[in-house]
Amino acid sequence: MYKFEKDAIELRDKGETRPILLSFTTDPYQPLDVETQLTRKAIKILHQNKLKVSILTKGGRRSERDFDLLSEHPELSEYGTTLVFTDEAWREKIEPRAAPTVERIESLKKAYGLGIFTYVSLEPVWFPEQTLQLIDLTHEFVDLFKVGKLNYNKQQHKVDWKAFKAGVIRKLNEYNSKYYIKDDLKKY
Repeated sequence: MYKFEKDAIELRDKGETRPILLSFTTDPYQPLDVETQLTRKAIKILHQNKLKVSILTKGGRRSERDFDLLSEHPELSEYGTTLVFTDEAWREKIEPRAAPTVERIESLKKAYGLGIFTYVSLEPVWFPEQTLQLIDLTHEFVDLFKVGKLNYNKQQHKVDWKAFKAGVIRKLNEYNSKYYIKDDLKKY
């Protein structure tokens, strides 16, 4: 953690204001983190240096153990989860080690209730109808939705991305939800 602390001090001294993302390419709440608690240590270091942390996880309940830290500094904290499926059989097939969707949704609701800024990454979109259902299930306690498409998979050619983009924007606007359409979907 020494290098991480040193980097955090350097970022603070440079006046960094962008959130530090934990993590897009891996999960900060893997089962191993229950023992190592590296994510908790990282959050403490970032907060001590007045740096904003953004959590993105599929860890569900495992991530809740750090809600005390995030809620102590809501101005420096964001909590997000990736939601892909309402169909648990598909979730188990594609995301076998991730927490069940319902568990991730409950964790979002808890974070929101504690005053933590919440967001959902709706990507990759395998089945547009499930993505729209996820918005229906979560819009009351999500501060921001980020929507992207499925890439590098045969399934991507089965989706009318233009129609999906129009439908997802319509639904998010109906709920008066804030959202961000990722570049891979924006072009449709």
